[in-house]
Amino acid sequence: MEREPRALSVLEKLEMAYGLVGESLGQAPQLHDCRLDQAMLVLSLAIQRARRSPRLRPPPRWPAYQPDLF
Repeated sequence: MEREPRALSVLEKLEMAYGLVGESLGQAPQLHDCRLDQAMLVLSLAIQRARRSPRLRPPPRWPAYQPDLF
């Protein structure tokens, strides 16, 4: 039985975007004069906010506790 891949949470998407922008800036330092360095700040602030919001975080990876199993 195959599991359907779950959709990414908002937090996971923001972290991916942060990684992509950071990688781009690392490969092309001349872009630091552009607004991409400001994008890093905006993304980091959005990530901090998403970590505080239960709706924007990914669901727990462990199954919910079910006392009736045993």
